[in-house]
Amino acid sequence: MNRPKPPKKPVPYRSLRAILWGLVVLGLPALVWAWRPGFPQDEAAEIPVKAVLAVVITLLVAIRELSPALVKNRAGAALALAAVLGVAAYLNFGKFHGRTFLHHWEQFHYSLGAKYFPELGYDGLYDASLEAQRALDSLDPLQSYYRDLRNNQVVITTTPAVEAARREVVARFSPDRWQAFVEDHRYFVEHNTRGYLASIRVDHGFNPPPSWIFVARLFAGWPQLDGDTLALFGVLDLALLAAMFVFVSRTYGTRWGCLALALFGINYAGRFFWVGGAFLREDWLASVVIGICLLERKRYRGAGACLAYAAMVRIFPLLFFFGPAVVALRETIQAPRGERRLPRWAIDFALGAALAVLISFAAGCLTGRGPAAWSEFASHITQHEKTWLTNNVGFKNVVLYDTATFRREGVDFSLPEPWIHWQAKMDGLAQSRRPLIWLGQGVLLLLLGAAAWRLDAPRAAMLGPAVIFTMLLTTCYYWQMLLVVPLLKSRRLLYGVLALNLGLHALHFATESFEMRYGLMSWGLLVMYGVFLAPFVVEMWRERRV
Repeated sequence: MNRPKPPKKPVPYRSLRAILWGLVVLGLPALVWAWRPGFPQDEAAEIPVKAVLAVVITLLVAIRELSPALVKNRAGAALALAAVLGVAAYLNFGKFHGRTFLHHWEQFHYSLGAKYFPELGYDGLYDASLEAQRALDSLDPLQSYYRDLRNNQVVITTTPAVEAARREVVARFSPDRWQAFVEDHRYFVEHNTRGYLASIRVDHGFNPPPSWIFVARLFAGWPQLDGDTLALFGVLDLALLAAMFVFVSRTYGTRWGCLALALFGINYAGRFFWVGGAFLREDWLASVVIGICLLERKRYRGAGACLAYAAMVRIFPLLFFFGPAVVALRETIQAPRGERRLPRWAIDFALGAALAVLISFAAGCLTGRGPAAWSEFASHITQHEKTWLTNNVGFKNVVLYDTATFRREGVDFSLPEPWIHWQAKMDGLAQSRRPLIWLGQGVLLLLLGAAAWRLDAPRAAMLGPAVIFTMLLTTCYYWQMLLVVPLLKSRRLLYGVLALNLGLHALHFATESFEMRYGLMSWGLLVMYGVFLAPFVVEMWRERRV
């Protein structure tokens, strides 16, 4: 006769204190190293510290998960410590970008671009920048090439047609506005090397929708742009992020708020390196997460408005509506015959979203270029989306990236635009493998719809990152949105995100290739979401057999 096994005793939290303090001691050397002189002037100093803290935070999260005796939604000491370390890690332990808190690259694009949008539009920023540099010092030699934002091509600076195009941009300004632009531009000329400015001007321009520009101009439209003003702009994102995490903690409990904060802090793809110290680059993220919190609180109009605002200032968050739409469809279909209509919450949610869209569209018409700003944006972003970026993440990378891409065999650093041949190759591959891409997207979307069918509206909205992964290629720093993963309360996803970040930190030491790092990140996300969706596939199969 087999005796039943006695139930496992929960691991007492007190017995884990020794491990907890051991992790603190392990983390202290990393923090001390972080504060040595010169840290972090570059990623070579930053990443080793964050890699250690990623391991520490992962172990702290594991300790909390092994402590069922704690209150269900309370953080506990281990998770609270993980959150504190996450904040310190994201802010680079107070050293930010090494030489400054400001992200000069981002501030150049978004502060100058927003303030002078009436004259610059989407095509004039680099032209005006070069002419402003010349106005400050006519003997200062201009860089030999830069990107022409009219056609997204790298062009020779001294070509007569290119010089004429720059003069046309300057002619858009009144004398007073041009002088103001030159003075605002002075800050970037005086605080950056010529090589850094040259690199900025071969980036891909100023790309936000007019609705974002309207909001940005409320702050940037009137003051002179100097170090103090730009620092205040940079603080706006930190305030939005703080409000976002307060919302999460107040809505779901400190356990989930601290967990989200810890994951945010060790997110390799969304480090401070990319958009920290920039200007309103996190407003979409705060709006999405606060919108999900409002959905959980049954404040449906506010939730719809928040998600719609995020979509109107960054476009791709529109896919966060996928899950709630599936839930609304399910509730409509499952209602008794004769009573089938959209549920009240879905109507309120849609009304809030529609109102936010209308207000955002109208606001975008008030940015100095009238309603034409929207058609200009559509034309510009269509052109921009044709550019293959090496730090993009998405399902398409899984289908298109090959060994040659990982090895950067198509990259020629002797050219002004080293990836031009690789981009042509990717265009060809995307054309030839389009049926395979569509098939994969269709299967994933079907499985995500099946998962959303079995969830409530807030958790269905949290499938947004998976839908975005399926349908779009998004730049790596937008994957800060993975902080919503713990709110789904799926251990498979939680462990997947932790493993993904540990792997990316390790991969950083193995290769300098962005194609390798973010191509493998795309594979990691596919595996992570595949493991999450597997039980839904099994359930669908069983239902079909019955």
